[in-house]
Amino acid sequence: MSTIRYLRALGLPLATIADFFAARELFKLTSMLTTQQQQVEAQLRLLTAVQQRINTRLAQIKTAQSANFDVTECVTLPERAMVALRQPYRPQDDIELVIAKLRAQTGATNEIFLGKVALMLDQQAIQAGHFDRYAGICLLFEPGDTVPPHQEHLAAGGYAQRIFHGTHLDAPMQYRQLLADCRAHGWHVAGTAIETALIDYGITDQVAQSVTQIQLPIKA
Repeated sequence: MSTIRYLRALGLPLATIADFFAARELFKLTSMLTTQQQQVEAQLRLLTAVQQRINTRLAQIKTAQSANFDVTECVTLPERAMVALRQPYRPQDDIELVIAKLRAQTGATNEIFLGKVALMLDQQAIQAGHFDRYAGICLLFEPGDTVPPHQEHLAAGGYAQRIFHGTHLDAPMQYRQLLADCRAHGWHVAGTAIETALIDYGITDQVAQSVTQIQLPIKA
């Protein structure tokens, strides 16, 4: 009985234990424990990935709550993996339909968490002042995510960042101020802006609590 309790404590199912006691042999015990070890290791990897996602999301919410709002800052960001769907998009469009199309075309899993989907505003649109004519959307990956084989990367380097209270509908005036600040600092637009809703309707029903972040690649 003590052996049964010991094996149960290791997480072995009763059917496996019964099979072992039907004909107790050393190689069978070794095989049984090896299989259980592999399953435990897989569970640990899954739990570690979930923990990383939770930590990232909590950090993102904290950033959204304590950010320097309506201030343009220069930040240095690492290379980031992503997949993108390049098709015209307006803030009034149904983002869920576009996300579904992105998943279908890129093979991304359903594990799309809040705060990871971003809008892309290309350099030409920014310089022309068309701040609501997005070139598409992208999905940014985090540690622990299953990354599709056909991934792209956002370049590492300097970004002009601006965080504000509001949604994508409020972004045009923020882009105008962002560009004015870039000119004042002698920064030049160097690529596509990434616009992320840090807090939106997926987190809260209170529109006044919405927080959006713009990151624009720059060079001095």
